[in-house]
Amino acid sequence: MKISAALSRELSNLPKQATVMVIGEVDTGKSTLLALLARWFRSQSQHVAIVDADVGQADIGPPGFVSYGFVEHDIESLQSVRRQDSYLVGSTSPYNRGLNVVAGVQACVRDARCQGSDVTLVDTTGLVKGISGIQLKCAKAEAIKPDLIIALNTPGIEPLTSCLKQLGFRVSRFLPIPGARIRTAQERKHLRVSRWNSYLGGNPHKMEIDPAEVKVLRWWGESRPVDTEQVPNGTVVAIPDPNRPGFHIPCVWTVTEGEEAGSRLSLLVPEPPEVQPGVVWVSGYKLGLEGNTVVSA
Repeated sequence: MKISAALSRELSNLPKQATVMVIGEVDTGKSTLLALLARWFRSQSQHVAIVDADVGQADIGPPGFVSYGFVEHDIESLQSVRRQDSYLVGSTSPYNRGLNVVAGVQACVRDARCQGSDVTLVDTTGLVKGISGIQLKCAKAEAIKPDLIIALNTPGIEPLTSCLKQLGFRVSRFLPIPGARIRTAQERKHLRVSRWNSYLGGNPHKMEIDPAEVKVLRWWGESRPVDTEQVPNGTVVAIPDPNRPGFHIPCVWTVTEGEEAGSRLSLLVPEPPEVQPGVVWVSGYKLGLEGNTVVSA
């Protein structure tokens, strides 16, 4: 599959260090289009970054986070992009998390540009209808100022594209990707489970934490410490990335009951961080665990 001549002309007119945002309803082929765009820009010898803001059907990082990475080779899927860093949203839905999503997208785009991306591509959720969808996408556009917004055109997206144009953004509408298939709710759940297990790897590191030494706080919530006995096993949490201020290492909260020592608290991470965290951010997003394997998400 290749991009059309019309879209190729649009891309050829972008400025240096451009940002391109892709919007569309659920299952219209946004992620497929992002992979096509990445290959096209690489063919033009461009250094490409992709920001994955589809928090429910994440490809680059685990669900519940905005993540980004650089395209190091021609890709067929966004899942081939190695995660550079992530920003905690704390839910697989943008509803009531719009500010978190916008903050995460802005942070990822800014960091990608600082690291020398020639073009930064931004994937988005399928929430494009109603006041919530319009406000979220318009706020996101205002935060990152994309040079081009590609809209996969369906009747439901017209109010949003009209609003974006009124705000002064360059919006180009194209047909949804041929063959894009509507996923069932069960398929979406399975994909979330798969993405979490892919992120954690086959043998995740279990990092014990001592609440007496580490602050456990609600993400974007109250500043007083959380009662750790009230945090369920499998809760999605995050710790600050020691190498990139403002970004997070996705983790899973685990509780192991011991006969003598009581409950032992730990975090599942792909590999141990370079330093012990001073804070753990707790979300309201919970996974189902069997041992160290995610079975529901």
